[in-house]
Amino acid sequence: MFCLRNLFILFIFLYSQSGIAGQLDVMTQNQYLGADLAPVIGAATAEPFDPVAFNSAVIMALQQVAANKTAERMQAQAKSISKRQPHFVGLQEVSVFSCADPYGTGACEDPAIADAFNNYLDLTLAALDGAYDAAAIVENFKVENVPFFLPEHTQPALLTLIDRDVILARSDIETSTVDFSCVGFVSIDGCNYQVTLPAGAFGNVLRGYVGIDATVGSDDYRIVNTHLEVKDFPIPPLFQDAQALELLTVLGATPSDKTLVVLGDINSSPGDPLTSPYGQFTALGYTDAWTLRPGDKPGSTCCQLADLSNKKSALNQRIDMVFLGVVPQKVKKARVLGDKVSTKTRPPGLGLWSSDHGAVAAKLHFAEGN
Repeated sequence: MFCLRNLFILFIFLYSQSGIAGQLDVMTQNQYLGADLAPVIGAATAEPFDPVAFNSAVIMALQQVAANKTAERMQAQAKSISKRQPHFVGLQEVSVFSCADPYGTGACEDPAIADAFNNYLDLTLAALDGAYDAAAIVENFKVENVPFFLPEHTQPALLTLIDRDVILARSDIETSTVDFSCVGFVSIDGCNYQVTLPAGAFGNVLRGYVGIDATVGSDDYRIVNTHLEVKDFPIPPLFQDAQALELLTVLGATPSDKTLVVLGDINSSPGDPLTSPYGQFTALGYTDAWTLRPGDKPGSTCCQLADLSNKKSALNQRIDMVFLGVVPQKVKKARVLGDKVSTKTRPPGLGLWSSDHGAVAAKLHFAEGN
């Protein structure tokens, strides 16, 4: 066991430190928090506010998260990462669901919702068994100590939900977090966007971006990860459009000696208006890595059913992206991962999709010195 594990680590170390110059393997994965929060946000923003309807929406969301088997899904996602072994992975919707029970109701251990309470990053890193580190984290949407009542209880339990975006780096690669100078909007290692969606009792639905600098082989890279606001009715697209503009303004300050790679769920597709996130990126000269992939596969990454139970993949939108600040010489092994029935949780072929999004991975070949 010692020989095999250490030979593997030595191989990865040598590959990353003295591998072929200009080659970088990256991946982006929306982990999926496990439920559609639209009914909860809708109940939170309703006028007048109805606490009974809000409580019902919270319970239904927790039941769905529990039924979606978070621990098994994170293991399946980690398996996909381990098989590919990218240098860096951008993760979105890296959630924490936690429950406090100050009145001893037993609600947190109720079988219908108990499996909802997990730390997705901890589960993912444990399944990766030391091969990756959380190189940078931005905390976005956070609500703490939201009271909820199970039907048979007269006292509440308290729900805390945290949404984060994370950059994973292979553990053999040294990284440093990027200081974006986001005064007033700093969030752990990254920044929250200044334009955010109001959510009534939840405050604002914060989203953000985070970046790292790293050297792979002899080349210097800046890796940025983000998750932009959705544009689903009744949410107008102006929120995600404004967030994309803010991000692109920040990215414009990237040093010229670093090759910029942007990973994330941008909630925007090719063919969207020029003002959309996709339109803004491409108008400013960013390269959509998927478009350099040989062949004409659509590369759809969204979305499976909210309960992840659909038998065949329902992915029909391409909204998860790898954008490049420098045009690469070529893009190889660009794939959507997690979109095959064989990648579902157990039992094989009959379990759940590991996320409502497919992951996108690509091997990027740049000219030396970029």
